[in-house]
Amino acid sequence: MKFKQWHLLVLIGLLVIAGVFYFTKTSDRLGESELRVTYNPMPFNLPSMVEREQQFLAEQGFDVEYNTFAVGHAMAEALVAGELDVAVVMGGTSFITSVAGGRDLKIIASYSQAPSGFALVSTVDSWSIDQLVGKRIAVPFGTEAHYLLGKILQEQGLSFEDIELVNMLVPDGVAALQSGQVDGAMVVEPVLTRLVQNNQVSIIRDGTGLITGLTVSVVSRDLDQRTIDKFLAAQKKTLAYITDNYQEVLELASEETGLPLPLIQKIAPKYQFTLEIDEQVKNTLLDTIDFLYEQGIIRTKPDLNQLL
Repeated sequence: MKFKQWHLLVLIGLLVIAGVFYFTKTSDRLGESELRVTYNPMPFNLPSMVEREQQFLAEQGFDVEYNTFAVGHAMAEALVAGELDVAVVMGGTSFITSVAGGRDLKIIASYSQAPSGFALVSTVDSWSIDQLVGKRIAVPFGTEAHYLLGKILQEQGLSFEDIELVNMLVPDGVAALQSGQVDGAMVVEPVLTRLVQNNQVSIIRDGTGLITGLTVSVVSRDLDQRTIDKFLAAQKKTLAYITDNYQEVLELASEETGLPLPLIQKIAPKYQFTLEIDEQVKNTLLDTIDFLYEQGIIRTKPDLNQLL
């Protein structure tokens, strides 16, 4: 009897040990090693394309899940809900509006700047910038394009009250422009260069001298620093690879976006990719906060320390 009881205790002990081992390995696989990130090749997110192709995040020990989002605020909501770990590229304006709305997020790196990658366009030679008053303009609200439109108006001594705004995503705005439903549309790359090259639009004003076209990498504040450090290590390796293999990565971008290589070669020089959060980036964030607050797009002004 005692022999049987001893065997039973041994069996229970082994099962407990096995259970602990399984739980530990499973927790490691589902917790620390899993990384859910955004993947959006458009508008021209070259580092994202290169990283996924070269698997630099996987080299850091992550089991990577790539997710595509149409708009920045959807990324923010996914981060807050715990459904996403890193928004690899989010517009600075979208990020600020999310933080001002109470989302507990932070920037961990800069991603890109491309002032001329954003523009207000019209149908070919239909009107000029001095005829902006009263025009019906399609623009995705709460985005860099929205911010640029405000800056264009400000440059002309105007405000949003002097035009009619229509809240549309860029593809819908382009379709509305081509069908005559709006007079102008805010457009971003790579759509912008393709439309201009095909003589389908005229550029009224791009962002040169008005905005930096800042995009950033964003996480929830409760993401652990070790994961952040490993993510940034992969991003640094990605940028180095782009520098060392520039023609190759442009060919990759052509494959990923379905756009001809000559078009990609025209778009790429507009973009500066860097992880550094320097004074220019900080000043851009502060200027954007001031502008969004003055325009009533946000009701509270986040402190810079709330963003980083």
